[in-house]
Amino acid sequence: MNLFNLFRHPKPLENLSPQDISEKWNESPKPVILDVRTQMEYQSGHIEGAKSFPWGQEKEVASQYSADTPLILICKTGHRSQAAANTLLKLGFKKLSHLEGGMDRWKKEGFPTE
Repeated sequence: MNLFNLFRHPKPLENLSPQDISEKWNESPKPVILDVRTQMEYQSGHIEGAKSFPWGQEKEVASQYSADTPLILICKTGHRSQAAANTLLKLGFKKLSHLEGGMDRWKKEGFPTE
């Protein structure tokens, strides 16, 4: 038996494309988009409706949202959002996804920012 599979979280982090996020934004309940980049990065352009929660503030996220809230995590390239998701998984969150390729991909594919 592979120990990695034994201890792996039952529902892995879902990788989303920019198109996937656009479609999920119209679902009910609407997911919460959390931008885990620095405040300066967030202010330079972010996805409409995204909330700024810089990486390292996961416990604050846990105090503001229930573990069943669908959360989409965003960063510049996808690495910080994965790290933040791992922390949130340990805090009991169940509906986590992230923008694969981050804001770099979002912008490259021509999706709008504010």
